[in-house]
Amino acid sequence: MTRLGLIGWLALLVVTLAACSGEASGAMPTGAERVGLDAFPTTIGRGFPQAVLDESGPPELLKLGQTPPDFTLLLPDGRHASLSDFKGRPVLINFWATWCPPCRAEMPELLQAARDYPELVMLAVNSGESAELVSQFAEQFHMDVPVVLDQQGVVNTRYNVSGLPTSIFIHPDGTIIDVRPGAINRAVIDAILQK
Repeated sequence: MTRLGLIGWLALLVVTLAACSGEASGAMPTGAERVGLDAFPTTIGRGFPQAVLDESGPPELLKLGQTPPDFTLLLPDGRHASLSDFKGRPVLINFWATWCPPCRAEMPELLQAARDYPELVMLAVNSGESAELVSQFAEQFHMDVPVVLDQQGVVNTRYNVSGLPTSIFIHPDGTIIDVRPGAINRAVIDAILQK
């Protein structure tokens, strides 16, 4: 089996396990363990965690200064971390899809920014695609950040994402400092993170 085939198979396993245990509704599997992001795998896609919405509710119009809805990144072995766990560090949530040309164009700059700002937590939330497509894209772009599988679209819907790509910047205090629909570049990222 090729490396790409193995990554696709593992990503499919993540999605299958999450779907079988009802993760879209926010239920954690038996034996689930909350861990820091440093306990996630170091491989491409950082284990392809499944998105689990922590609080149900209608789509929200995200506003600067508000705390965004919390969601969890669930690995197939039950280890997980939530957005709220990253308080104290800047966070960039990028909603994207493999079929989206602007997403493809901006991804190298986003990933390089995540490498250049070691305190930055970048979460690449895929919008409703198969694990196989996502893993191929992640391998092609060497995505060494958590690639969050939101196959049910629960986080996309709650965050009221209406177009791709969309990037949300969160201050270390846990509040939204910028919402950017459309592709962004390194100059935009630097300007926001250096505020």
